[in-house]
Amino acid sequence: MKLGLPNTLVAEAGTRNVPADQASYAGLRAGDVLDSRFRILEPLNHGGMATVFKAEDLQHVGQLVAIKVPLEKFASGLGAWSRVNREEEIGSQLAHPFLLRFLPVPGRPHGAYVVTEYLRGETLADRLQRQPPLSEAEALHIAGRVAEAVHYLHQHGAVHYDLKPGNVMLCDDGSLRLLDFGLAHPVATRRFRLQGTAPTMGTTEYIAPEQLAGKHGRISADIYALGAMLYEMVTGVAPFPAADALDGGMHRLTGDPVAPRSLNPALSPTVEEIILRALQRDPARRYRSADALQADLAAPWQVRVTGLCERLQPSTRTRRVFLKVRRFALLCLLPMVLQALLYVWIWWHFVHR
Repeated sequence: MKLGLPNTLVAEAGTRNVPADQASYAGLRAGDVLDSRFRILEPLNHGGMATVFKAEDLQHVGQLVAIKVPLEKFASGLGAWSRVNREEEIGSQLAHPFLLRFLPVPGRPHGAYVVTEYLRGETLADRLQRQPPLSEAEALHIAGRVAEAVHYLHQHGAVHYDLKPGNVMLCDDGSLRLLDFGLAHPVATRRFRLQGTAPTMGTTEYIAPEQLAGKHGRISADIYALGAMLYEMVTGVAPFPAADALDGGMHRLTGDPVAPRSLNPALSPTVEEIILRALQRDPARRYRSADALQADLAAPWQVRVTGLCERLQPSTRTRRVFLKVRRFALLCLLPMVLQALLYVWIWWHFVHR
């Protein structure tokens, strides 16, 4: 059974059977059968670390699935494999209507690929590109469902760390799924580990200030990202649009975003209050939980307006320069201080022998 695939394309592709341990570098194409079970139909998405394919499960005729396969260049790298393994490990332990459902594949080599349910629809990023901004009611509805999924995730001991419109699927049947647990970590993580390239850090526009600074943080990062997503849904732009990641990060560390109602005057003051509270630079001033955020999203008319919009501090050039100078000074002075302490210790050790 060849679902949604022209016969000519299948004929050209052939019927190679690709073992799991060769999936990442076999150049999967339409018509290939992975592990004698999954017939590849077409690529769905090509990301920075993996490709997602639409496939038919031959053990359950007519059932479509999505298969994520790491790219060839990451086949021998621990980073990509650990990300795939972590996503599967976390995803397989979760069961919530707003979280992507992972399908077990007995006998498959761990980390070779990941199989999930196949969803018809578009991502929130696609919707925002096609139809910005969303109505206040629709934005609250979507954000509320995402907050419910995130609260469930937090309750089960994990933080997503990569919430963004591209990881929210708006399904054709009216449901919603939160995708991609590749950067998720246990709630108990004490410090952000910003290793390597940008994909490891998440997407710049939705990274919390404490993530950029490498300070302590847990669920606060997901709260901030939810606020950033809601901001973009109701205004059509990200809170800190910038030409490059460094510029946007400096603005986020030294100032607040433009008040949402200045970009969308039709927005209610209470929804603006919700957004700005979620986007507070100080994590302690944000919502304490995704559940608390969801409660306000469900009943915005009950939110007390405290005038956060009137206390916003824009990122000034002086603040950005001061932050850069302070960081540079710390980077230069720290080795000197450590060296001086080492000399003092050596001197004290020999004097008191």
